[in-house]
Amino acid sequence: MIKKQIEDKSLTVSEIAENADVSRNIVWSYIRKNKIKPIIKEKKNFRFDSSIVLEIKKKQEKKQQRNSKKEENDTVSGNVLEILHEQLKVKDEQIEKQNETIEFLRSEVISARLEAKKNQKLLDDAKKKEEAVSANELKQEENKKKWWHFW
Repeated sequence: MIKKQIEDKSLTVSEIAENADVSRNIVWSYIRKNKIKPIIKEKKNFRFDSSIVLEIKKKQEKKQQRNSKKEENDTVSGNVLEILHEQLKVKDEQIEKQNETIEFLRSEVISARLEAKKNQKLLDDAKKKEEAVSANELKQEENKKKWWHFW
């Protein structure tokens, strides 16, 4: 019977699926998509050209190649993601260190400003004392002048 089918080059959907190593559903969907007409139609038994087997095998091979490429791309993408994740961790650490440095410098600037204000106040106080002392000395000199110095 198989020899007769090979000679006839007509196969049923089940035989096509078996020869192509795919399910019957895949064969039927291929037949519908490509609008393939049966060679022989006996009641509910449809027979198709045996060349469909090769076409379906080619289609499945292409599909497997695409899937393997996708898997390779997924692997590459996964590796890239790992590298980027590690770089992100390094950048986070750098940012944290910079934030600590900024906080330290902020506190140093604040203490320097306070010190500058303190020093300025001391200078102002010293000037006021000096002016007060010089004004006091002038008064004392005027008081020491004799009466004849006024004319």
